[in-house]
Amino acid sequence: MINVRILIFSLTTLLFICVGSQSTQAQFLHPKISKKETTIRNVVVLPAKVNVVRDSMKGPEGMAAESDELSARVEKIIAEVLLKEKQVTTLPGSGAASNDGNSPQYNVADFQTKFDDLLPRIIKKRSDVKKGRFSMGDEVLNLNLEKSADAIVFIRGQGKKLSGGKTAFNLLVGGVPAYLKLQIGVIDARNGEVLLYTDPVVNGDPTTAIDRLRSALKKSFKKLPAVSSK
Repeated sequence: MINVRILIFSLTTLLFICVGSQSTQAQFLHPKISKKETTIRNVVVLPAKVNVVRDSMKGPEGMAAESDELSARVEKIIAEVLLKEKQVTTLPGSGAASNDGNSPQYNVADFQTKFDDLLPRIIKKRSDVKKGRFSMGDEVLNLNLEKSADAIVFIRGQGKKLSGGKTAFNLLVGGVPAYLKLQIGVIDARNGEVLLYTDPVVNGDPTTAIDRLRSALKKSFKKLPAVSSK
């Protein structure tokens, strides 16, 4: 019985690590980016929405404060990685309403919802990003961002932290270890096209992930061309 439990745990852990490893390095670029027809120099990073739960023997429990803290950390590290690795500058965001009195009014929340509606389609066929098939539409112009903004970064994520009891239980019978899985979309700030999609996975406790998170994000933007110094 013990050998069976060890085998189940080993297979479960191996499967999770393999999937996580593949996802960490998976990046899907719009043809305009991969062919360097479009260069991303300046981005606006919208507030991340990362949700973490604590999985104990009693079941999953929400971690609102930790989720907010992790969301802010992900935003900060993405901005740092883009600047250091790709020379991409992060601009301050704005959610002003449209200037035309005859036009509908928009704010950041509207576009967060619009991205949430598009995300399941992207996840289902991530490779279609490379064919330029996904867009949020030119309504993104109504965000009234700085004119120098080339792209908007949307961030979603789910994570699980294990209690001591659940960790011990998983060692005996197997189960999914602690993790953080992100979905990141980089959207053209002028026409709404999805320029890049990546979904890195960070193994281990998501609430303490700093170096692990930074490493995963570096890999997730590896294919994005850096801004030329010329």
